[in-house]
Amino acid sequence: MCDEQFSGESVEDHEMNETFPIEFVGGSRDGELIDVTAAPPFCEVRVGADVMEIYERQNDEPPFVYVQIGYAGSETWK
Repeated sequence: MCDEQFSGESVEDHEMNETFPIEFVGGSRDGELIDVTAAPPFCEVRVGADVMEIYERQNDEPPFVYVQIGYAGSETWK
């Protein structure tokens, strides 16, 4: 699940225990809003056994917007 990918990396000027909203645009999570404690530049969402959607953060202030930019297999894409 994508929100698990957010732990450990935070956006500058936000404390780790603070939560803030993010919104997904495109892909399987289009329009979904969740609260997280960190917002890394990229997020992976598993959509099948061997397929992940890749989302990229579009802004530097909450609410953060993540746009789906592609797909990746189980291999490392970064």
